[in-house]
Amino acid sequence: MRTPSKDAHLRPRRARQAQMMVMLAVGLCWIAAQAASARPAARAAHTQNVTDEAHLHLTHTDGELLEEEGPATGALPGTVYVRFRIGTSVSGTFTIYPRGGGSITGQGSARLRSTGTYASFGGSTAISHGTGRYTHVHGHGSFYGTFDRHNQALVIQTTGQLTY
Repeated sequence: MRTPSKDAHLRPRRARQAQMMVMLAVGLCWIAAQAASARPAARAAHTQNVTDEAHLHLTHTDGELLEEEGPATGALPGTVYVRFRIGTSVSGTFTIYPRGGGSITGQGSARLRSTGTYASFGGSTAISHGTGRYTHVHGHGSFYGTFDRHNQALVIQTTGQLTY
């Protein structure tokens, strides 16, 4: 017959301790998994091809500096505000307030072609800033337009790509 060893009385205690450690490890893993799933997921960048048209009217002028505003239709319908200089070329800044909130701001420059009453232009744009859902917006594109020298109305067509 075998005689029990000196530490035989400790085996059930060690087994309970090992079992408790396993349960503790499983519990910690479950808590970590719950915490990870509760964190907001990073938002993937959204890229959008944009084509819009805006019919603007004069709101302020100071020599070659013109400020115009009006509705935009297309991929980003809303309101557009433009501040630009018209001379031998066209350059300026714009802000689009799309329906649904936020804003997109950028700048552009174009070559001017004058034909008397109407001047046409074409050039490039770069998006530099945004707010709301467009906070991290950036992009580029081109724009074309006409300017009526009599009533100073501006029609602009844009095409490009935005990432936000």
